[in-house]
Amino acid sequence: MKDLQSILQSIGLNNFETKIYLQLLNVGEQSASVIALTTNTPRSTTRGVLDKLCERGIVRKLYKRNTQFYTCKSPQALLQYLQRTIEEKQENISKIEEILPILSSIHQRRNIAPKVQFFEGIDQVIEAFNLCLFKEGIKELLIFTSYEFLKDPKIRKNDDDFFIKMRMKKGIFARVLVGKTDEKGKNVNKPNEMRERRFIPKKYSLPGNIHVYGDTVLYFSIREKTHIAVLLQDPMMADTMKALFEFIWENCD
Repeated sequence: MKDLQSILQSIGLNNFETKIYLQLLNVGEQSASVIALTTNTPRSTTRGVLDKLCERGIVRKLYKRNTQFYTCKSPQALLQYLQRTIEEKQENISKIEEILPILSSIHQRRNIAPKVQFFEGIDQVIEAFNLCLFKEGIKELLIFTSYEFLKDPKIRKNDDDFFIKMRMKKGIFARVLVGKTDEKGKNVNKPNEMRERRFIPKKYSLPGNIHVYGDTVLYFSIREKTHIAVLLQDPMMADTMKALFEFIWENCD
């Protein structure tokens, strides 16, 4: 029974709702007063819980001899409830996506976002790494990188399992400047990943990682026990880094 309770709670039913639902499922039709007694739930709470379960479409209310009785609908109603919940959430996501440019404009106009932000630790660095995916209007990402940066297993997993797929889904093209490497397959461009790479001469080293997009420059530093990212949000700094990137890009193969 505990497994059933935890599963039902994981889909959104609280403790009282779960107890009362399982009571009706096991026993069948009962009045609110009997349900309150058998589940050791306050009567006032029981009424509210039963109304909520009826509203969700998984319990039915009946009237007999001027008394309200309750019974479980088919367990299939649980699936239908979840499907409605998913549809409602998707509808809410669409509403937020529709007004996101307006909200972002207000956010930027009020200058709420910090101009400098620090990230420390592997999880925060990965958060910073993914930031361009959630910034409105980004169509191109410029990257100075080294494969040393991607050797960290958590960063590599994020890149392979989430970042590349989401970047492609968002339609963000990546241009990458990277030092040449002897690792097999690393020097090959992958047009199907919306990415083009050019390689700087081997005598130059890029031990860190830099992302440039919109008005943002993100610096990453990864060492054995140190994981740091610094975000600079400034149009002049971003334009300077973009110009530097273009100059190097035009002079590399």
